Amino acid sequence: MWGWFIALFAGIWILQILMTKVQLKNYQATLKKMSNRPSGYLGVGIQKQKMGIGVIAIVVTNEEGSLIESQLMKGVTVFSRFEAFPKYNGLDIESLKEKLDEDTDGQAFKMAIEKIEAQMSKKTNLAV
Repeated sequence: MWGWFIALFAGIWILQILMTKVQLKNYQATLKKMSNRPSGYLGVGIQKQKMGIGVIAIVVTNEEGSLIESQLMKGVTVFSRFEAFPKYNGLDIESLKEKLDEDTDGQAFKMAIEKIEAQMSKKTNLAV
């Protein structure tokens, strides 16, 4: 009896590892695709919860800070995949920050925007 239980547990554990690898490949491929731009900034933000839905946002802006593209992965399982999220396309960073307070996925987007702002200020400091 215990042998079957241990074999089943091991099988489920191995399946989880394999599915996590598939999800990681999806993350890396999406990140690579979105970073292949001649100019602009890319930021990644994560909203984690102990129990419930997690969110990862990948955001790309142009040199001026207007959102060009964003992808969102939202879910609880390893079956979650990135999907285009055009809701904020065309907004500048400041307008986007105001809208994020109303959004449930706002924390992930805020983190991504903070990373973009850090890159922008770093570039500005280097130019001075």
